[in-house]
Amino acid sequence: MPWKPPKNRPRPMLDAKPFWLVTLMRTVLTAGIAYFVAVFVLLVLIRISHLPSGPLWVPEFTGAFLFIMTVAVCVGLSIPYFMKEWDAGLRTFSMFSSSFLLAMSVFSASGAYDPQAPLQYLTSHVFIPMERKLRV
Repeated sequence: MPWKPPKNRPRPMLDAKPFWLVTLMRTVLTAGIAYFVAVFVLLVLIRISHLPSGPLWVPEFTGAFLFIMTVAVCVGLSIPYFMKEWDAGLRTFSMFSSSFLLAMSVFSASGAYDPQAPLQYLTSHVFIPMERKLRV
């Protein structure tokens, strides 16, 4: 009797991949939330870097202190990305938020691009007109 390969079994419903548009929208929403988290974290880090003062604190240390805190927060935010058994959504959020934080700190330090530009555009073209219309 010749060997026959096993028949293909029907895939269970739980293993079905979601529609590509759902995956795309989920990724865009995750990236948007990660951007707002990165903006908030960067503003908090900038505020914290300006807090130390005293006779031993020189204002030139502020940039180095901000750099060290940004690296520490980026490392802390990227921990879930390296944990393969954790939720894929959390890992994606971790990757986006640490990447955005790193990019915003590099762009704000170099002055080549304003990292707050997307937030300012969104505020001036979406939130302010929505506030005017809802104020009626």
